[in-house]
Amino acid sequence: MLKELFNIFTPYEWIVTNKLGGYALGNAFLANSRKYHGLLIAGKEKGERVHLVGSTEEKVTFLSGLSYFLDTNFYKDTTYPEGYKLIKEFFYLPYPSFYFACPQSKDFFLKKSIKMHKEKNISLVIYQNISTYPFKLEIRPKFSFRNHHTVQFERDWREAEIEIDIFENGVFVSKNEIGLFTYISKGKITKEPIFYYQVYYPIEEIRGYTAVEDLFSPFKIEVDLNPKESVYLIFSEIPIENINKEVNFIKSYYKNYPALDLNKKSFSYEEYFKILELMVENFLLKDNIVAGFPWFYCWGRDTFIGLPAVFYLEDGLEKAYSIFLKYKNQMKNGLIPNVVGSPSEINYNSIDGTLWFGLRIFQFIEFFKEKVSEKQKEDLLSAVREIIKQFLTNPSLPIRVDYEDGFIEIPDNINLALTWMDVVVDGFPVTPRYGKPIEISALWYNLLKFASKYLEDSFIKEFKINYLIKKQKKSFSKYFNGELWADRIYKNEPVFEIRPNYIIALSLPFDIGDKISMIKGLDLAKKELLTTYGLRSLSPRHPNFKKYYLGSQYMRDLAYHNGTVWVWLLYPYAEVLKKVYKKTKKTLKEELNQLVKPFREKILSGKIASIPEVYDGENPYYPKGAHAQFWSVAAVFLIEKEIKNLGGI
Repeated sequence: MLKELFNIFTPYEWIVTNKLGGYALGNAFLANSRKYHGLLIAGKEKGERVHLVGSTEEKVTFLSGLSYFLDTNFYKDTTYPEGYKLIKEFFYLPYPSFYFACPQSKDFFLKKSIKMHKEKNISLVIYQNISTYPFKLEIRPKFSFRNHHTVQFERDWREAEIEIDIFENGVFVSKNEIGLFTYISKGKITKEPIFYYQVYYPIEEIRGYTAVEDLFSPFKIEVDLNPKESVYLIFSEIPIENINKEVNFIKSYYKNYPALDLNKKSFSYEEYFKILELMVENFLLKDNIVAGFPWFYCWGRDTFIGLPAVFYLEDGLEKAYSIFLKYKNQMKNGLIPNVVGSPSEINYNSIDGTLWFGLRIFQFIEFFKEKVSEKQKEDLLSAVREIIKQFLTNPSLPIRVDYEDGFIEIPDNINLALTWMDVVVDGFPVTPRYGKPIEISALWYNLLKFASKYLEDSFIKEFKINYLIKKQKKSFSKYFNGELWADRIYKNEPVFEIRPNYIIALSLPFDIGDKISMIKGLDLAKKELLTTYGLRSLSPRHPNFKKYYLGSQYMRDLAYHNGTVWVWLLYPYAEVLKKVYKKTKKTLKEELNQLVKPFREKILSGKIASIPEVYDGENPYYPKGAHAQFWSVAAVFLIEKEIKNLGGI
């Protein structure tokens, strides 16, 4: 059934977010297929999210007496009702909107839209009568009241302290410490508690998790809706004094972006860039970036790999600077945190995250030039000094700098995954990259090259930065044998696994090889790694290659960096293209266009709300992993900016 619906609609999901890490998420056929799908998942401190509203049952009754359910629900043995059959058009951008048509007349009669308050945990659902006749609408919100990673059952509600308080234009419902306000702009509210038992989330079963849940609906809403009239349904974590004020605030945010409807079904090329900005904005917190929705929170590595996209936003300097300061203030022994959440979840198990952080500081300074104040510059450069000092002098770090070649070495006795290929299963890295990974060496080299340009002579001399640079420059030849780039140096020998990490290394501002070695690397990546939606994490010819990213957590972990296609890698690949084709702009533009064209077409039509984390390693088609991933969006955004600089499509 799920595959059939994906074919009728799309396998991509819609999403709206706020700056608290909250979100609303779903699919085009409005049937929750994940435990994460819902109309309000509230963002809390330190990455906690509380799933409050799963969905709504909706029934429309016409004057003729005909009535139809608009919602769809999965159960183990059936799908009921089948409201998806009435959805005849939908758009995900700039917010999800769905158009329902009467099965008898084929006329469109209702538009449903979902929006979110950017500063508060408030979701707004708008029902608009777009027909020429009145009808009655009955709505039943279905509540979950749980952590968004879990599920709930009837007993959880029966054993809890529950309050249901109906007031003039809304209802307050609480379960122990969790509370929710529901407001309606017009209509009648009736207390009528019922449960929806064993609601089924098929994607959770595919992923190896508990896949059923009981949802609680304590009341129903009845509304008479006249032609051209709208009714607002508001879910809020906090009480609202002035409903119209909040509704207008939410609507005003989305007015800043172009919209699609039944008369305009595609964005223009200029509008497209405004929509791309919205897609980037969806990940921003007040001073951080969500790595991906629905299950990720903030990751240092992901943040700084994609951060250049933030430079182009309105107030990009201030936004990026606040993010730099956030991570600088959390530095420990010269490392920025990789995973950021509660104190028990925060970890520093990343080397490349810190190197990306330092590299982006220099690129930030160069991007904004004189707009960066001297104080801001010094604040950031002090963090770079600390990184270099700690890397070169602190023996407690899980790495060491080899002064023979100037490279960073990861010892093979630590059982840590310190690069972006970071999956650990049963205490052991799935893709151990001990030794000297090529992108770590290139990032370290680039950091020191920038440092030699921006830091004071006394610091450069004290830590022998120019000496290290000279050693590195000479030693990069170890990674290239004339035909292939090695993935790492281990025990002084190159390991020639064909992975995309050498592309990352070649993409950085300061070159580690000549043009011939770049061209050979690019040609190999085109042949073995490049796909329609990104680069494979391992060549299909390698015995460890996994064709598909699916199954249990264990099975997915094995495939994650062993063939699975990653969208974010398109950006470093594009940077290598820029170096190779810098004198042939026509060819460069053609190559870059090919990289982003599949995503551009979907975005222009409004049929994709964000860009996913990964795809299968073979025949990539269905989005996998997190359906909205920051560094994936940033990659497409930055490539499109370069295409525009070259004259556009």
